Amino acid sequence: MEKYSSIRLEITSKCNLKCSYCHNAKYANNAEDLSTEEILKLIRNLKSYYPINKILLTGGEPLCQPDLVKIVQEITNLKIKPDMVSNGTLLNKNFIKELDNAGLKRIRLSIDEIGNKSKIRGTSSPKDLWLKVKEIQENSNIEVCIHSVCSPNNVNILDKLYKQVVASGAKRWRVFDIGYQGGFANEYKNYNLVRYYKTYIKKARAILKSYIKNEVYKKLDIEISNIFRTDFLKLSQEDIDTLNLQKELEIKLKSNPCDYVKGHQLTIRSDGKASLCQYYRNCIFDYKKNSFDIAKTVKNKQPCTENDMFVKNVPYCKNCKYILMCSCGCRSRAEFFTHNIYEADPIACYLSKEVDKKIMPLLPSNIKNYYNAIKIQSGTEPKYNYKDVKTFLRSQK
Repeated sequence: MEKYSSIRLEITSKCNLKCSYCHNAKYANNAEDLSTEEILKLIRNLKSYYPINKILLTGGEPLCQPDLVKIVQEITNLKIKPDMVSNGTLLNKNFIKELDNAGLKRIRLSIDEIGNKSKIRGTSSPKDLWLKVKEIQENSNIEVCIHSVCSPNNVNILDKLYKQVVASGAKRWRVFDIGYQGGFANEYKNYNLVRYYKTYIKKARAILKSYIKNEVYKKLDIEISNIFRTDFLKLSQEDIDTLNLQKELEIKLKSNPCDYVKGHQLTIRSDGKASLCQYYRNCIFDYKKNSFDIAKTVKNKQPCTENDMFVKNVPYCKNCKYILMCSCGCRSRAEFFTHNIYEADPIACYLSKEVDKKIMPLLPSNIKNYYNAIKIQSGTEPKYNYKDVKTFLRSQK
């Protein structure tokens, strides 16, 4: 039985923006949204069943839930860390103070741009959002994290966005690769993706050169999806000396490809149905159907391929030299491009080699040594190269 420590909880399907790439666009304004009392009951019952220490409130846009402060307060009362991801447009000084008083520990503001007017997020203003970072810092004890979705629309300014994050004083910056679901999948033909990943690597290199040279890691934690995260810098020689490659490989093959989610984090939709992550809608648990009785819901668990598969089930990936770093890439992305959830992820294949060739040389020797230690020297090369990636990207038009 999974023992979830973190819940990603959609407390509403309503949103005041219409971002073209939104993975949840199809499910906006769902008439089946849980009521506030149902949300509170679900949270209490989850806490009594699982060792939950964090709940990430999301949506939709959580600020559109009229009882948001009440929900945050209940999470705090249960001694769970309340976290929230938001587009930030509805935040004001009073709202910030109310959330702070209710115990909110962190706000993850979605900001993808700089300048006065958004080209990505409808009516929002990047300039106003950056000012709200300061407003949160000046009027609360809430930690600010910046979430940026990288796409062909903003990849060329990724390094400028990094400088803005540093200047803002935010504690964390997380860069997500575009998700091939929902609105983006529907608008795919309108995006120029052929050069996107080349530029993504180029900008990541520029960012990391500055990040390491200027020791920005002392004040800002970053994660650039599929490429780098600050935790790498904590690796030591002892980590290398105590590494048991065979054991690590055995563990990896028996784990879910989405091992950062599987058994750790569960996504619960605004209608009370749970799925593996935000990119899949297949129901694992239906809490509302089972009257929010967690034990009964677990007993009536529904089979779900992406939740029940293992790395060893992905034929090509399990023998790849980069398997301990890549973990088969993203199953949702693999399914989108190849129409087979058990196939290799073409984007992960390309990025794995690029990270090896262009990112690792920039990093401190302890990271390079550990990276080389967990590379399976006898393993196969990634299945897909850049030529294949371009073919996949064009074939979706």
